[in-house]
Amino acid sequence: MEKHDLKFMEEAIEWADACHPARESIPKVGAIIAVGDKAIGRGRRGTGKDGDDEHAERNALDHVQIQDRPKLAQATLYTTLEPCTPFVRSKPLECCTELIRQHQIKKVFVGILDPNQGVTGKGLWHLQDTGVDVALFPHDLSKKIRIQNAAFIRSQQTLGATILTPRDGDELRTYETGGRHAIRFKCLNPPGPDTYLLEYRDGLFWPQAGPFREIERNVWEIDAHFGTTGEFVLQLVTGNDLGNALVAYYRKVVEENRRRRERLRGKVDLSLLGGDYPGIAVNGLPKGLRLEASVTVFVAYKVILKFASVEPKTIRRGKTLKVTYLIESSESVPHKIWLGASFRDGGGKLFHNTKEDKPISLKKGEHAYERDFTVAANAPTGEQMLGVNIWRGIPGDSSKSKCIASGTPVPIVIS
Repeated sequence: MEKHDLKFMEEAIEWADACHPARESIPKVGAIIAVGDKAIGRGRRGTGKDGDDEHAERNALDHVQIQDRPKLAQATLYTTLEPCTPFVRSKPLECCTELIRQHQIKKVFVGILDPNQGVTGKGLWHLQDTGVDVALFPHDLSKKIRIQNAAFIRSQQTLGATILTPRDGDELRTYETGGRHAIRFKCLNPPGPDTYLLEYRDGLFWPQAGPFREIERNVWEIDAHFGTTGEFVLQLVTGNDLGNALVAYYRKVVEENRRRRERLRGKVDLSLLGGDYPGIAVNGLPKGLRLEASVTVFVAYKVILKFASVEPKTIRRGKTLKVTYLIESSESVPHKIWLGASFRDGGGKLFHNTKEDKPISLKKGEHAYERDFTVAANAPTGEQMLGVNIWRGIPGDSSKSKCIASGTPVPIVIS
């Protein structure tokens, strides 16, 4: 190693210091291209914002003057971070290792390996495979770079996940898909054997069986299976030894439950055995599991408004009629259900009465329910179509509720 090599390594670190990444997942990188003791190109990593995400090596190459370009075949590149590979770029031929190969750069000094699991070591191998002489910065300089990129390194040691679908607050109609719903997420690093999807509801966790499926680069999917309805929190987590042991034990219990069920099939009433998938009862995320991303969803029960009728069918302004709803529900729902009714005039004006929007307790099966509807004193006369629907949420407040079933509008005549 020559004296000027150390000088350019330190200069590359100084250039990296001037980086201002927009988020932790973007590193601070400096790059110097030199021939002997003369620098011919300098660059640093962009912020990561739109239009400013150039890698330091590309930036340095772009700043090499035309008259100096023939010298690149004899040049040395000093970069504080391992050059990226085709596997982590949407345009593989624009990755840094490929650019180094294309410009026939003779030697590359690397500050630290890229902690991104898609790059670690692969950049060095790719350069060596193409005949480039590769060496590492001295330990004391590498330590400076690690400190300089502490936030970036920390971000790369996590899954770096964002759940794409479902979105927070979505309603899942799993009764249409056999109790299953696909969870899709984007991540910096691929899920490994210590990555899990958990369902959480009412103090219980259910680890999902998997597997994870890669849909496209950095986008993965796993099926969540729901045995009941209501509000769930879906959590992507990473486990350490303790967390992995907990999930492994849970899966062992599930498998034993299933074997027991098969042994007793035809001998006892299997419904007495309970479910095969007991939840893990714990207050908060179990120890040994680190949260990566989460969303809250509502697994809907199946509710059908089969029929609605009114009495009387002809009514004067200011008077009240009775609306009867025939509803079929897949389960009993004791609260947060209400009956809505309204109509619009020819100009689109809405006529309804939130004080009469009636909260009910749904019973499993097919049952009739009633509510009042008072016709406003300024309502239009003639035939109107009364809309009827069922809501989940705060009675009378459609902005904080979700319509879960609608029926055929009922004709009424206002005189």
